[in-house]
Amino acid sequence: MSNPEKSIILTPSRKNYFWGYLIGVLLIPLFIGVAVIWFVNKKRNSIRYQITDTSITKIEEETKTELELVNILETSFSQTSFQKLLGIGTIRLKANVSEVILVGIEQPASLLNKIDTAIAYQKERFKASEKVKPQKPTHDPGTLEKLDYLTGLWQQGLISDEDYDQEKKKFN
Repeated sequence: MSNPEKSIILTPSRKNYFWGYLIGVLLIPLFIGVAVIWFVNKKRNSIRYQITDTSITKIEEETKTELELVNILETSFSQTSFQKLLGIGTIRLKANVSEVILVGIEQPASLLNKIDTAIAYQKERFKASEKVKPQKPTHDPGTLEKLDYLTGLWQQGLISDEDYDQEKKKFN
């Protein structure tokens, strides 16, 4: 599980809804503009992106799409010429079966560079954890205790040398 302290939440930039806000402002004299601005703002606030140290999640009104960083295979960002002028863009993160698209992100190249660094770190960490596997014991649990018990019986003379040797072979 990721640490909540290492989590940021982003929303699409207001710049991404430039045309909606502009139309709303132009329609204010007709009293429709306030409703248009409210609708555009509601739409903008209904989308959130949560970025943690292990995953990226897109949260919309009723849907939630999450990608673990180690599963991301391809990253890219795109900008139209108008988006370049405003300093916003779209980041696309693809995994085997799903993808997350972060729309209206300010400084997308910078954020994508940080995401790529986090992906590389998580993949290295995942590979390192796969290499370190616990070793299987050479004997079944409790074998040494049983052997000690058998040796104690033999030392007390409760079992013969032949029985002791025969039972001891079972532990090898």
